[in-house]
Amino acid sequence: MSHFSAIHEIDAGEFSVRSVLIRGTRFCLIWDTLTSPRDMTRFAQICAGQQCLAVYSHADWDHVQGTAALDNPVIIGHSDCARRFEVEARQTLVAMQAREPGRWDEVKLIPPHITFEGRLDLDLGGLTVQLHSLPGHTPDTLVAFIPEMELLLAGDAVELPLPCVPAGCNLDAWIEELLRWRKHPGACRIIPSHGPMGGKEILDGTIDYLDGLRRGENMLLPEGLSPFYVTTHRDNLSNRGIGSGS
Repeated sequence: MSHFSAIHEIDAGEFSVRSVLIRGTRFCLIWDTLTSPRDMTRFAQICAGQQCLAVYSHADWDHVQGTAALDNPVIIGHSDCARRFEVEARQTLVAMQAREPGRWDEVKLIPPHITFEGRLDLDLGGLTVQLHSLPGHTPDTLVAFIPEMELLLAGDAVELPLPCVPAGCNLDAWIEELLRWRKHPGACRIIPSHGPMGGKEILDGTIDYLDGLRRGENMLLPEGLSPFYVTTHRDNLSNRGIGSGS
């Protein structure tokens, strides 16, 4: 069986979000399961007959709610991801089901079976996936590096035009980790969960934005931003105690 990769991107309403499938000779790995089992139909078909590993980049609803479509997957996440499933993920789903009756009935929340803190390496068979903790967007955020493909799956740690930056997050540590990946000679292709895919420029843009917040700059909004990113940017500034930026 040859190596195989695929990207599946969906419209989640105010924004798009993508999942990535990486298949080695022993296992297939799905990076995030999106919003609902219906989002995972294609990937479930591709993985049929092979043990599937599902990795949650973090426990936000748009990354973890489609797992029930997969056949007996082994689920991997940060230890903080498992803790978020205990209350937060369930409260989020209940609220979504109340707002849109019937739409989310097929969602079954399945927490990680395997958890870790700093780094975990997986052998898919001819492909190595290095899972690294990169807290910032959330405490449980992960990125995945596949050296044979020179590929970094960046989750929500990297995003253009701008990431969501919660109040109280450690911007210094977030930026330091992104700079480490910026200098990494093997991380040539960057696939974030949201926004454009590309090369090192994706890291550069995110680092520059986070550094502006760190320095307390009242950054002006770029023209043409979607309403979602306008709101996210203003929330980011507010969370850092900076002016509106409008």
